Amino acid sequence: CDICNILENKDIFHFIYEDDLCFSILHESPSYPGHCLVIPKEHVPIIEELDDKTTEHLFVVANKVSTAIFESIGAHGTNIILNNGTDAGQELAHLVINVIPRKEKDGINFEWPPKKISNDDLKKMQSKIKLFSDAIFSGKDRLPTAKMKSDEHDTHAKSSNHDVPAITDSHNQNIPI
Repeated sequence: CDICNILENKDIFHFIYEDDLCFSILHESPSYPGHCLVIPKEHVPIIEELDDKTTEHLFVVANKVSTAIFESIGAHGTNIILNNGTDAGQELAHLVINVIPRKEKDGINFEWPPKKISNDDLKKMQSKIKLFSDAIFSGKDRLPTAKMKSDEHDTHAKSSNHDVPAITDSHNQNIPI
């Protein structure tokens, strides 16, 4: 893994911080000068595969790196971003938290057009997510069976099945969720 190799080649990377669980380095291709990465030493591709102790620690470290960025380079804000999975923009199969300095008129834009969703569809989505979150937070070994698999997603999108919540984009096109 390219990320895991960083630890074997520390002399060529710009380390900001390191402890037993994680490290932080300056990004080699920053979105803005001072852009840092917070990376677990354990090789995990997505946050769901990381234990709670390490997950908590990563965000404590990201917060402290953010504070260091504020104090050292005079950032007016930071974005702390985790691209969790390839569909979320993750490029490498190793968890990475980005801490990006922000200043007024820095040219970085994380805005997206808001979608419209009906209250009924919000309630359906709430029920669907809550079913799983209740099981996850209670520590159950088995999760409920999903009603909609990803391969069925397109079939539902083309049908007039009103049980599938949908949002609309800026062109009022339905986007099943």
